[in-house]
Amino acid sequence: MWTITNNTPYAAERCWVRDKNGAEVWLVAIKGTFLIRPDGSTQIADQQENVCLSPVYRGEPGASSVLYESDLQHTKLNTDVVVNAHAYAPHGHPARQIDVNVKVANVNKSLRVFGDRVWKSAVIGLTMTDSEPFTRMPLTYERAFGGKDEASEDAKLHSWDERNPVGVGFAIRREHLIGKRAPNVENRSALITAWNSRPDPAGFGPIAGHWKSRAQLAGTYDDKWAKERQPLLPSDFDERFYQCVPADQQTNRYLRGGELVELSNMTPSGTLVFHLPRETLGFRTVFDDGTSEMHRGSLHTVIIEPDVPRVLLVWHTHLPCHHKALKLTTTHVTVKRRLNALPLLRGDEVVQDAPA
Repeated sequence: MWTITNNTPYAAERCWVRDKNGAEVWLVAIKGTFLIRPDGSTQIADQQENVCLSPVYRGEPGASSVLYESDLQHTKLNTDVVVNAHAYAPHGHPARQIDVNVKVANVNKSLRVFGDRVWKSAVIGLTMTDSEPFTRMPLTYERAFGGKDEASEDAKLHSWDERNPVGVGFAIRREHLIGKRAPNVENRSALITAWNSRPDPAGFGPIAGHWKSRAQLAGTYDDKWAKERQPLLPSDFDERFYQCVPADQQTNRYLRGGELVELSNMTPSGTLVFHLPRETLGFRTVFDDGTSEMHRGSLHTVIIEPDVPRVLLVWHTHLPCHHKALKLTTTHVTVKRRLNALPLLRGDEVVQDAPA
């Protein structure tokens, strides 16, 4: 009962959730891990990453940025494009600043990366020191604008940036920044120009659910909710909450596979160009009354990790079956290849289509 018959080479997981109005929804997530070859082709990895049941943090949960968001979100309205990467100076020559870029479908995003800098006193108030040369820099929210200001002796005066509490450069008083690190990663179109600049945090990674840009979509949990809706989600809950990346990394439709991906200055060679693996997954859910239902998954998340290099694809399906939840026995998952699919490789062999 409530099992998966997984006829794919990928990881699979499932769970029950309730929708906004409390109806039971059956979720199945399939996560495929693919290595990227130098010629831009993809190869099914021998080691397949598991489906994430909960967020994975870079360090202490809640006190560091998210590396992987849960793959069992209720739904997504389009595909999230995540990039876990470093910036690399061209040709390995130390640089004081470089631009990095990711491009796939309608997503075309650039960031500017600086070497280490600190704030110092100047005639005009505060200024940043010159950037130190670097050859490799983590592209994490810990290196972007944000953070906490806890310099005041009175704890009541402590403050933080609700958009990115793990970042650097945030202060409520000018003198609190002297000697403190400035951000390494900035939005190219909104560079920091003064100590009290408040740019949006810059990054390619997932945003934690309690950070402001997502939390403000989670709805209103007030007395009215407690009396009329609890334990259901608030009436003003916005399903965009489930998208885990900044808006400029969300595609305008679900990706289907086969799209061209271009990364700049996120590998030692300078560029990484490849096509997303192109797979179609089929889902058939069987009930103990002898009925079954066919449904397909959508490509909810693309995670690009150029340091390996590899790409992870997360397909997701949600099947409303509130009145048949206790009758559901299993979901069969198969790979159904498109005729015009780009070849997927394992080792040096073309992988054959999985049986339908």
